[in-house]
Amino acid sequence: MQYNLSIILILLFIINTTETYDFHYHNYSQITDLLHTVAVRFPTKTALYEIGKTEGGRSLWALAISAYSPDQHVLLRPEVKYIANMHGNEVVGVELLLYLIEYLITSNDNQVIELINYSRIWIMPSMNPDGLELAQYGDCVTYNGRFTLNGIDLNRNFPDYLGAELTPPFRAKETSAVMSWLNSVPFVLSANFHGGAFIVNIPYDRYYIGKVSTSSDDDIYQVLGQSYANRIRETNKFCNLQFDNVGTVIRGADWYEIIGSMQDYGYLNYGTIELTMEVSCCKYPYDSLLMSYWNYNRNAMIELLFQAQRGVKGLILNENYQPIPLTQVMIDDRRPVVNVTPLGEFWRILLPGTYTLKVFHRGYEIYRQQILIKNIYTPLNLTIIIPQMAYLHYANRPIQLLSPFVTN
Repeated sequence: MQYNLSIILILLFIINTTETYDFHYHNYSQITDLLHTVAVRFPTKTALYEIGKTEGGRSLWALAISAYSPDQHVLLRPEVKYIANMHGNEVVGVELLLYLIEYLITSNDNQVIELINYSRIWIMPSMNPDGLELAQYGDCVTYNGRFTLNGIDLNRNFPDYLGAELTPPFRAKETSAVMSWLNSVPFVLSANFHGGAFIVNIPYDRYYIGKVSTSSDDDIYQVLGQSYANRIRETNKFCNLQFDNVGTVIRGADWYEIIGSMQDYGYLNYGTIELTMEVSCCKYPYDSLLMSYWNYNRNAMIELLFQAQRGVKGLILNENYQPIPLTQVMIDDRRPVVNVTPLGEFWRILLPGTYTLKVFHRGYEIYRQQILIKNIYTPLNLTIIIPQMAYLHYANRPIQLLSPFVTN
């Protein structure tokens, strides 16, 4: 009897990884082996990248998943990312992302097939594998393993937009690696999985202007955050319901203010819609609960990934169909603006409604049009042609940096 090679590989993968996916925790070596196995067995759907090294010399792995060309950026295909274990002792997210990898590449669900056909999904199971190795099984509340080997809290270590001094005053290797990654891939949407609470945390994580914690995209954040929280509501059975804000969507600064968060850095510098998911009230719960956490979070994670398809996307080109350097897109007066890629692409997640799309070159407005967003999952696809005469006369003017904040 003849068998299709791809079917054999899938069967072998399922058979050989039954134990791996038996809802037990994975250490760094097991994560590394698993990711390499997936990349070898599914080369047309996955590509494994080492984006940097930790202080302890461990690799920071990121697996890219898509139905085609997972090893390269494809024109107008949105890029999304999930990161877990930024704090090494918050470990449920690690397992959720490992299970999600298997689900994305083996599921026959039409929704999953559509998702990987239309986006490239990056998954980093552990941003702090050094801390993961120091974390203690069953430890719900202590800081054991939270920090890097040189004592840095990675979620206080990213550059603050307003230049506030960081403590400690040096950047972790893990932080620098992620910063380089964000600079190289035009991410549209991101989620960062934490533990120790059951909350969806949205920008801003600090008060940048007065006591205002509300971003221009708060309407988007509230819808996406509430959708996720509502889908995993049953997680609260594992929480002490006397905790404040259990199961809610909250702006980070209104919960507790921090400086140097990864969420604010990605949002303010790149316009990426960034959310932080606190998915387990216990940081390192017993593995008997992992199946429940996966069952509660699976559909919510899939639904969130689809949000990268909503809103507007397109190309901004000159009359010779060439990209225009130093170009940005603003929707209404929302900040931050979105940088147009070197290929001329832009994406902007939006809720249904009518908006004014503005194009800026070197900080000067050169184009605007009204757009109507109708369908939540079918993006408006635009090709905007701007004649050179509309922007060349700004070439000798100083670049005007557009503030990421609405100040009036």
